[in-house]
Amino acid sequence: MELKQQLVDVEAKIEALEEERRGIYSDSHVDDIEHPRLGAINHELEHLWDLRRRIEAAIAAGLSTLPVPPPEHPEQLIG
Repeated sequence: MELKQQLVDVEAKIEALEEERRGIYSDSHVDDIEHPRLGAINHELEHLWDLRRRIEAAIAAGLSTLPVPPPEHPEQLIG
């Protein structure tokens, strides 16, 4: 898939998750059922924002693919 299309897809996922997160915060109380989902949303957003930065950098560098794909579990990296 072309980098620009990947960027569009990632941005759409980010927007959908941020909208879901706004929905959770729409009332003034996050209940016990919403906490796990909110954690999952925040975790996924971290990955998507990282991927977005990588794609944008690759596009800015004139590349057609990501030179180094993001790690599957970056939170497990040391350093």
